[in-house]
Amino acid sequence: MRRLVALALLSLAGCPSPTDTPDAATAPEDTGTEASDAGQDAAPLVDAGPLPEPSADYGVAGPFAVGTVAITMIDRTGERMLPVQLWYPADESARAEAEAGRPIEAFEEGTRATDLASLAAAAPETCVRRTMHAADAPPAVVRDTPWPVVIFSHCHTCTRYDMAEVMERLASHGIVVAAPDHIDNTLWDERAGTAVGVTNAFLAVRSSDVSSVLDRLLDPSATELPADLRGQLDATHVAVMGHSFGAATTGAVTRDDARFIAGLAVAAPISVLGPVAISSIHVPFGFLVMREDNSIGEIGNRLIRMDAMRLPGAATLVELDDAGHWSISDLCGLVPAFEAGCGDGVRGSVPGDVPFTYVDSAEAREVAADVAAGFFATHLLGDPGGDTFVRRLDGTEGAHVTSIP
Repeated sequence: MRRLVALALLSLAGCPSPTDTPDAATAPEDTGTEASDAGQDAAPLVDAGPLPEPSADYGVAGPFAVGTVAITMIDRTGERMLPVQLWYPADESARAEAEAGRPIEAFEEGTRATDLASLAAAAPETCVRRTMHAADAPPAVVRDTPWPVVIFSHCHTCTRYDMAEVMERLASHGIVVAAPDHIDNTLWDERAGTAVGVTNAFLAVRSSDVSSVLDRLLDPSATELPADLRGQLDATHVAVMGHSFGAATTGAVTRDDARFIAGLAVAAPISVLGPVAISSIHVPFGFLVMREDNSIGEIGNRLIRMDAMRLPGAATLVELDDAGHWSISDLCGLVPAFEAGCGDGVRGSVPGDVPFTYVDSAEAREVAADVAAGFFATHLLGDPGGDTFVRRLDGTEGAHVTSIP
């Protein structure tokens, strides 16, 4: 079986074999004196009282209609032209169009749109999300409070709309999302046979892409932005989210760019490339683990858990039963490389060739949207009840939630 993106991450990091890697449950004791010393000084547990209630239901679309538009940004080196997809709270007049939906190929133009439509039509019916629910419409009216921002980094040889359903949920709750195509590392580069690999050097390029997009978003003179978004984005409430190679990118970005105040990593460790030292990341982080991820394997999942426990700050770890590397992606099953996450598979979480059926992709995407909405509500919208919402996902729809103070 082809070894995909995060296996490359692990091999580049020189990771140990499965028999040498400690279980997540024992990782703190295995890492030296740091964890045991902390335990000696720990205060007794105190009941903090009831959790704050969420100010909104983050498990459904929020109050805003959702708009989307594709623009082009020039990176800070002046050498990379980045296609960027924006999702944003839209004018209420866009609601009917957004709810009616548009086909996935609307994200592209010309031959790419034709190719994308063909790939989607040929993919397993229950895998790819073929209809997107965002309108080509103007942003919501200018308001006194600027919009918070999330920048999304896609997986290795994927596209900027890798997790479009999650982006739609965030926009519906009042968060502007920007997702660049990391050119030279997209689906289209892969199909042309020119895609770069998963390397430390290209991780730095991806990280620069993300920071460059933020530069432009925060520039009130950026004419490529819709007029009603210029000067209306909150530079103090900015976060980053990534899938797979994009998860590693979130680690690099939060280490190097102090403007980002939170990160959410999906289906890969954040400390594998760079090198990105966990001790150098001082913002809250969320992690989403696919328990049957046969791309990064159980080694990769253990490393994610270890990242969560070793972060200096708070972490939220959410694990999904029966989910594969692309279960949460809108592109699941679009090409053979993205099939690990839909249909039948073999478990990687237990020894032996144990067959199973992956969780329904629509259900997995829904959980991912729930986690992202609750996590970013906490850190960008100022709602402490967002964390409560995520905690309450524990035990529902195959989700398992661990909060690490």
